[in-house]
Amino acid sequence: AADDEKANITARAKLVEEMKEVCRGVIREFENTENELETNITTAKRQVSQATEQMMGKLRQLEREAITALEKTRVSRIEKLHSGKASVFSFEKQLDQAFEFSNNLVERSSSSDIMLNKKNVEERIKDLIDTTMPALPVSSCVEFVSKCEPESLSLGFTKFSKTDVQGSTVEGLDQNFQAGVEAELLICLKSSEGEIRNTQHTDRVEIHIDPADQVRSLVTSEKEDGNFQAKFVAKVPGTYKIELKINGQKLAKSPFSILVNARELNVVGKLDLHGEMLRGPAGIAVNSKGVIAVADRDGHCILVFDETGKFVRKIGSYGDENGQLEDPVDVTFVNDDEILVVEQCNHRMQQFNVQTGNFVKSFGKKGSRDGELKYHLSVCITSDGRFIVVADFYNFRIQVFTMDGEPVFKFGDSGPERLDHPLSCVCYEEKFFVTDLNNNCVKVFDQRGQFLYKFGEKGNGDGQMDRQYGLCVDKHNNSVTECVALAIVSRKEHAANV
Repeated sequence: AADDEKANITARAKLVEEMKEVCRGVIREFENTENELETNITTAKRQVSQATEQMMGKLRQLEREAITALEKTRVSRIEKLHSGKASVFSFEKQLDQAFEFSNNLVERSSSSDIMLNKKNVEERIKDLIDTTMPALPVSSCVEFVSKCEPESLSLGFTKFSKTDVQGSTVEGLDQNFQAGVEAELLICLKSSEGEIRNTQHTDRVEIHIDPADQVRSLVTSEKEDGNFQAKFVAKVPGTYKIELKINGQKLAKSPFSILVNARELNVVGKLDLHGEMLRGPAGIAVNSKGVIAVADRDGHCILVFDETGKFVRKIGSYGDENGQLEDPVDVTFVNDDEILVVEQCNHRMQQFNVQTGNFVKSFGKKGSRDGELKYHLSVCITSDGRFIVVADFYNFRIQVFTMDGEPVFKFGDSGPERLDHPLSCVCYEEKFFVTDLNNNCVKVFDQRGQFLYKFGEKGNGDGQMDRQYGLCVDKHNNSVTECVALAIVSRKEHAANV
């Protein structure tokens, strides 16, 4: 029995020897890391010095601070590496002791001593072998990234003449101003010699448009040629007065009077289907890059077009499996690469990658409980990009989901302003705008789903609606409501409704 145990102990001692080799490798790794750290710290210091030498004065102080920080990092990391290495050395010493004890026990002890110490030796060696080697406490990665850009520094510029305010002009006053459409004016500054400015300068341009509460997105910027550009959006039709000052002095004929007309909707182009057939377009979405996704309800697919309107790919086919579609009626972009599709007759939402056409995930099923859907018709993403909002048509409610498809809350299915077949919902400025089909109006709710107000009534006059369907907010934040029964577009400016 003792001979057998000798063999077992010898085998375990061999394992200890193998563990020592692993230990030495770890020590070498610590030492290599220390050397690399020293080298990289030295390199980083040199990079700090090279970068800071480009500047004078105050930058020298920044150089000293940066080097001090690097030195502290070096000291801190070296201490951690030394501490870790010391732990490994200590462990190696324990392995040596166990190895020596095992050999002495086998070679010099009696059989009774071997049997007596057998269990302790086995347990000790097992503990040592099962010990996990300490990981590197820090890395050797140190790199100084210079943010010094001397070429961006400027002492200023020289003005050789004064600006002739009365001789300066405004271009664009004769354009067709439309409510909700961005207008652009060009203020051309001239020098006292009558020459057009062609370099940037310090002239101060002020623009005031009255009535101010009917104007949004007023932005003034200086162009490279020294002229100024002013952009703004008039909210509603009517007469506006534009007062323009340069360096506190009014331009000749200022204020200018302009007439803003009602918004005109014109066809500006068409999609290139490239042989594909669009059987029943029901929803459309555009991402920040101009990529267009169209929900083809009757074709049971999504057609994707590039920013020029050229067909790129078709996503989906008829069916109820993942990646298949039945009556897709709306679509929205989750990000520039992925879309969410409202699949009405499968009572679910599906997410696809528009770059590959691949199915990503889905959520929802037919029903009336939280998270379930019944012939839902539209989808949008909240302004902060955190939630998915679905118009749950036959459940008479709006449902809000997390971006993972988990239900958060619902609204519109109770109370005096209960929705009667909500068709569409959009989010704007922490509000939900909902087209209420059978009530012939748009209802507005706050971000918690509490009713705020409504606008619209049945009819075909201005501000009236008849079976309004789609709802969207254009790039200038105007709400647009599509009335399918009358084939008209009823438009509400946010001046009165937001």
